[in-house]
Amino acid sequence: MIERRVEQLEKVCKSAKIYFTPGERFFYSIDTRLHVIEYPGYRRLGNLTVDYSMLLEKGLDGIEKIIDEKLKNKDDYLKCLKKSLEAVKFYRKRCIKESKELSSILGKVPLEPASSLEEALQSILFINSLLWMYGHHLIGLGRLDKILEPYYEDYDKSKELIKEFISSLSKYYKFKSNVLPGDTGQVIVLGGEYNELTRIFLEAMMELGLPDPKIVLRVNRNTPDDIWELSYKCLKKGLGYPLFSNDEVIIKSLQEYYDKTDAQDYSTSACWEPLIPGKSADQNNLANINLLKPLEHALNGFSGSFEELLEAYQESLNKYIDETIDAIESLKVEPSPLLSLFFPDSLENAKDIAHGGARYNINGMLTVGMGNLINSLLNIKRLCYDKKRIKPQEILNILKDNFKSYKSLRFELENKNLKYGMDEPEVIKLTNKIISMLHEKLRGKYKFGLSSPSYLTEGESTGASFDGRLAREPLGVNISPIKFTANMSYTEIFNFASKLDYSKAYNGGVVDIMIEKSLMDRIPQEFIGLIKTAIMKGVMQIQVNVLDPKILLKALKNPELFPDLIVRVWGFSTYFKDLPREYREIIVKRALEYSQYGD
Repeated sequence: MIERRVEQLEKVCKSAKIYFTPGERFFYSIDTRLHVIEYPGYRRLGNLTVDYSMLLEKGLDGIEKIIDEKLKNKDDYLKCLKKSLEAVKFYRKRCIKESKELSSILGKVPLEPASSLEEALQSILFINSLLWMYGHHLIGLGRLDKILEPYYEDYDKSKELIKEFISSLSKYYKFKSNVLPGDTGQVIVLGGEYNELTRIFLEAMMELGLPDPKIVLRVNRNTPDDIWELSYKCLKKGLGYPLFSNDEVIIKSLQEYYDKTDAQDYSTSACWEPLIPGKSADQNNLANINLLKPLEHALNGFSGSFEELLEAYQESLNKYIDETIDAIESLKVEPSPLLSLFFPDSLENAKDIAHGGARYNINGMLTVGMGNLINSLLNIKRLCYDKKRIKPQEILNILKDNFKSYKSLRFELENKNLKYGMDEPEVIKLTNKIISMLHEKLRGKYKFGLSSPSYLTEGESTGASFDGRLAREPLGVNISPIKFTANMSYTEIFNFASKLDYSKAYNGGVVDIMIEKSLMDRIPQEFIGLIKTAIMKGVMQIQVNVLDPKILLKALKNPELFPDLIVRVWGFSTYFKDLPREYREIIVKRALEYSQYGD
């Protein structure tokens, strides 16, 4: 299998068409006609971040020296890595022969170590393009402000280079998109420690106004004021980034599985799920656990107490997780010789990252429907046990009827009682109990998170639920109220989220809010203060959609009239016009709720 994968790489490097426009600063070419087919019964690694710093420090020649020194042991896998490296170098020769200008742009890279910011950026672009053509999608770019700091030059020149680098990465937008347009996984992680490049990247992204690549900003108690202000300007412009990632919560939580020093260097996979760049072969998005589905099974024939219902739910949840794990583990993982070249531990261990070569291989799952589950359980407790108005065994009939005969009940379930997202002890305790159930079952096997992109697709296959949701309607979006109402506030949502147990659930935990642009314009310092306070209190991650509801409503009717309108979906930003109708509708619905009550 490894030899066949090497042959695939050789074919890509020999046959890829080279695209270059004279006058471009950087060379970045992807032959979108190529399609490297996965082998039946295998899945291909993606959603991770290679070690670009090793490429910049050693170059391909330096990596080859490491392989040659170990080849004395005549290891067959190292021979495959050597052939993979030779294929990459052959592709570079083809590119140089294409034109004198291209020969000058590539110069000595990526063969030799980079000696300038321009060379460093070109090396990253060269390898990144090959990874895409070879079929490794959603590959993150890592902590570029840290990686590129040794090559920093003067401010103006560095900013000019980075803007052209970003423009190059933004090419092939449709080809790179996974499930939806814009879902490219091209994440640049900034911050944690801050330098001039942190500022330059934020400024460049704001000035270019592109939805892709996107920024994850690591924040902590030492984040400078000007970084917060630049972040505010990006969000105010409606870019949907940066996503704020709380160092103090995440680094502490990661130490359940990762070395402390490695945890401090965390990056993210395609959206927001933490991993260690160049060391983690983690696949963080292997499955979605729909938390509503086990409740339906638990209610079937149930007539006990509320505590017994929670026990029945846990039993049903465990069975559901077992079935999910069986489905995941039924597939083998393809070897990845090109990726392995940029994982130092893989070279040291002479093993492919797919087969134990990487330092970490701690896979993850996502959960969806937590808010729907919590609201359903709170409604059951109130109506069936506190007020004794409904018997537990009647609930399934109500849900099968899809509330056709229970419209007033549905309104009550949606709008009354305690709700997910409220800063109330009972809500927080119940949410953390479900988190503990998941952790107890998955610990040592898989990490899990509280945010997922599947709230719409999973909703389509899920029947009505006792939070008032109709069959096939979307599930709740990440960590946010199912419905933002008059008795909620941004402060309360953040207070609620700050009390969740992220030490058990850290494979993505994003508070997802919307704010009206006019309000954002009026309260710049208050908004920054709100986000900073939420981070200091312990919220794990935050993403913000800044939108104008009036423009959204017009764009919903005529998307083509608003070609530059950017919105945040899942963990990525994209053009509103490119989204399917159902995604546009859910964004508009949420935006109107937040606009009505957000003040």
